[in-house]
Amino acid sequence: MPTSNERVTEALDQLQSGLAPFVERRLKETYGDDWIRSATGSFRDGRNRVSGDSINWDTHSLLTVMWDQWNSVFRNNLGHYERSLVSELREFRNRWAHQHDFDFDDTYRVVDSVRRLLTSVDAPNVAEVNRQKQDLLESHVAEEVNSQIQRTAFNRNKWWVIGIYALCVAFLMWNMLRSLGDDGKSAASALASILILTLVYLIYQQFKMEPPLLYGPRECPKCHKIVYRRSCPYCEPSQ
Repeated sequence: MPTSNERVTEALDQLQSGLAPFVERRLKETYGDDWIRSATGSFRDGRNRVSGDSINWDTHSLLTVMWDQWNSVFRNNLGHYERSLVSELREFRNRWAHQHDFDFDDTYRVVDSVRRLLTSVDAPNVAEVNRQKQDLLESHVAEEVNSQIQRTAFNRNKWWVIGIYALCVAFLMWNMLRSLGDDGKSAASALASILILTLVYLIYQQFKMEPPLLYGPRECPKCHKIVYRRSCPYCEPSQ
């Protein structure tokens, strides 16, 4: 199963491939033969991106050109809503470039914003981004359902254990009350008291215990080892 950062990488790749033809077409319509010089004026490394009569586009350069030349090139085709998507995706792309971790909410936001921006420019790969979005939702729902099932099973078993402990405590107390008048059973009463305290402590621990995060055996997408937890113990940094 892909990680959140891998899903963000895939979404940004789709954004690059779907957005590049639109951006290049609008630049040519606006600047004509001078479009490359006008576009590279928005880059710090403009010369390194030029290859003959074309530009080596990546997500960063596309979003930078759209933001920097919005009024002169893109305003007539796109609106304020699309401009806000460009701004948002620039921020997410910078976080991705600095290897920030993405949770589900941010990952979904990236994929959905990519889909919306590509839809607004009639990109041919919108269907593929929709598939990524659906796969992300299905994976998240499956994980949440699995967690809920595990919690329900754990809580059910916990109450069975607490009930058995409580019956043992009641039985021991009943025997202690019966033997209060018998001096010969004082040692047995003391032992029963210790057992009662132990069982009460175990009941208290059961109430405090949190359900374990069990996800079943699966293959870690990074190291490809079989793991039984939500996070891979082999990939976690050593403490």
